[in-house]
Amino acid sequence: MRGRRSFLRQSLRLLAGGTAGTTLGGLATAVHAAGSDSPPVAPPPGQPDIADAQPPFQVPRAPTLDELDLPVTPFTDAPRSIVKSSPVITVYGRSFGVAPILGLLGDLNSFDELERNIAPWVQATEELAQAPVTVAPHLIYALARPCQGADDSCLIFLDGSGVDLVNDYILPAQERGMGVVLDAQMGRLSPSFFVRRMIDKGYMAYPNVHIALDPEFATRPDQDMPGHPIGWLSAQAINDAQRILADYVRSEQLSHKKIMIIHQFVDELSDSWSMVYGKRNLEVFPEVDLVLDADGFGSPDAKILKYNAITNPEAYPHLQWRGIKIFQHNKYAPRFSDSPVLTPRQLFGLDATRAGWRMWAPPHLIVLA
Repeated sequence: MRGRRSFLRQSLRLLAGGTAGTTLGGLATAVHAAGSDSPPVAPPPGQPDIADAQPPFQVPRAPTLDELDLPVTPFTDAPRSIVKSSPVITVYGRSFGVAPILGLLGDLNSFDELERNIAPWVQATEELAQAPVTVAPHLIYALARPCQGADDSCLIFLDGSGVDLVNDYILPAQERGMGVVLDAQMGRLSPSFFVRRMIDKGYMAYPNVHIALDPEFATRPDQDMPGHPIGWLSAQAINDAQRILADYVRSEQLSHKKIMIIHQFVDELSDSWSMVYGKRNLEVFPEVDLVLDADGFGSPDAKILKYNAITNPEAYPHLQWRGIKIFQHNKYAPRFSDSPVLTPRQLFGLDATRAGWRMWAPPHLIVLA
């Protein structure tokens, strides 16, 4: 543990422009995601193991529709699902050319470079799925950092650091037929807060913009370091955010459903607790495609074990959409990579690992980090 913390301190110094602290959860706590030889971090004090448990701390109240001032008008054309018709590959990181230690996107500098870099993944996935792939830069929109007081959100927002999301990412992606995923590392804010902020900023008005929530960094009031210990969200908080998003899609008569990705690497089927409390109580909304993403780095066997648990169709029969995060070799953090990386055929369940582990079904969404 001491060596891991020393590595993290060194990692923080690599990040400039006020982004110190952002590798904390993504590198330190993901050790316990898949393939870790270390004992798992104990759940927060007072955390029960039952599936329908609620957090022992106050979850911020979701805003009502009246507070959002969103007119809800009926419409007859149902929004179309992207994940139903097309595998999705997202490329994860802070932004182009920034902090590559956080993900592949930071090691790339443009949309052209992104397309060239992931072309082998796209080609292999299209051949296996027999369907065109939708690609999306996956931006860490709200980046976790050490808390600076009781009222601090413990986050750095991408649009608060001079990035023009619409002109730099959303519109160029739209022109290329790509999506854009805005990822929130939670901090001390609620899922509903992020949905409301992205609506108020105008991002969700674009049909190619989607959202991801990372419970790992959900931070208690008495906690000053996001991701340590590992955070979690309640199903109710996620449902509240989905409801706001679904109502917005209806009110604006958007052409496509919104994707909401929930990152998860601790589940009651594979561990003693879950990063999504009351997961069986997650609701399904016609306007939102809820994707459970098996996060965390490790060996192929460990990753498949986690994926099969998190997306288990018997335990969670109503949760239709599946995702997995692939940690390719990162020269800035070589220890925090999959070893070896699952092949596309393994991801589609066509090939087993040497130990005989096999994906029970292919993912609808692949996150490349």
